[in-house]
Amino acid sequence: MRTIVIVVLAALVGLASANLLVNGDFEQPFDVGWDTISSNTAGSDTFTWSDTLGQPSPGHAAAVYKYLAHHASMNQTVEVPGVNLTLTFDARLQIGGGSSTCWPVAAFVVRYLDAAGTSLGNSQIYLHDQYCTWAGSDTQNLIDITTPGVWTPFSLDIADELSKHLPGIDPANVKKLTVDLYSYDNGT
Repeated sequence: MRTIVIVVLAALVGLASANLLVNGDFEQPFDVGWDTISSNTAGSDTFTWSDTLGQPSPGHAAAVYKYLAHHASMNQTVEVPGVNLTLTFDARLQIGGGSSTCWPVAAFVVRYLDAAGTSLGNSQIYLHDQYCTWAGSDTQNLIDITTPGVWTPFSLDIADELSKHLPGIDPANVKKLTVDLYSYDNGT
């Protein structure tokens, strides 16, 4: 009934080898480059920026915490020059509690958008409990993590992800990406 997503470094790199994310290393407070959104039907949320979150490498990290219903999100939308991009980040995802009427999810979500900002679909690297009802489709790829509560490096080749797992998304239509640290609980 509680979820937490902690990220130490997020980099979205294309052929030019430049990080497209503003403050992707969280060396500045997260209000630089990142938006925070929360919806509280019940419980509370917390957004944290610190150099003491247990991360394996030096520097700052950001954490998104949600207790009880509904969600908390720290996200950033960027225009992309194409889909030949690689997203890399170190993260620790944790959840606690959960039941058939109140199940938590911690996720690192990549949302694929067209030029107008309309969602085309998403990829979610996520930790969920057994009652989660989310399902993959031709526009949503759910990637289970295998190391809950442990700092883990992740890498997502965007072109490869679209071609192998998201046939419902035309790569030519992807003009923006939203990177989202997402903490969710469906109930109270």
